[in-house]
Amino acid sequence: MVTPDTVVQCIPPLHGLEQIVGDTNDERGIVSSVLVPMIFPSQAQADEGCRILFIRRSNQVRHHKGQIAFPGGRRDHEDTTILHTALRETVEELGPQARPLRVLGMLPPVATVVTGFIIYPFVGMMPDSMEVQPEPREVDGVLTVPFNFFLAEGRCAPERYHYGSNVIWGATARIINQLVAFMQRGHCA
Repeated sequence: MVTPDTVVQCIPPLHGLEQIVGDTNDERGIVSSVLVPMIFPSQAQADEGCRILFIRRSNQVRHHKGQIAFPGGRRDHEDTTILHTALRETVEELGPQARPLRVLGMLPPVATVVTGFIIYPFVGMMPDSMEVQPEPREVDGVLTVPFNFFLAEGRCAPERYHYGSNVIWGATARIINQLVAFMQRGHCA
């Protein structure tokens, strides 16, 4: 069973790495960060396993319209770290209750192919009772997917995942593939 402690054992720890970026742009692209929200069930629902929370970006945003993504966004000059960017953007997009109980670690950065972003993903443990309040200008909806779905499908590191009528692709799929690979390599899943 995947627990917060097994995730911490298998993915890279923070160790100050969240402060490695000093500007809103670097040589690889526009600096941004996301939170990979993992919702772990209460003891009474433990057999359900953890779930990953995604947003569907609205058609009003500038980039990645209508795509399934993680909450997050572009770094602001006021953000003290790229972790702060991910946390600030998550609250802006999903409301004040969307604060992780614990940041579990940081995955390697991922670049977008067309839009020129370099994304720093952080994995966070979210409250299972969290009530999100999507910001309608940025978020059309919220989707949760069992992590076991990705563990089963992700052995081949697919370019896209089909979950019901939803397609998870691009940088979001590559971030999921990294998380799955770390969990499998560490024999944590």
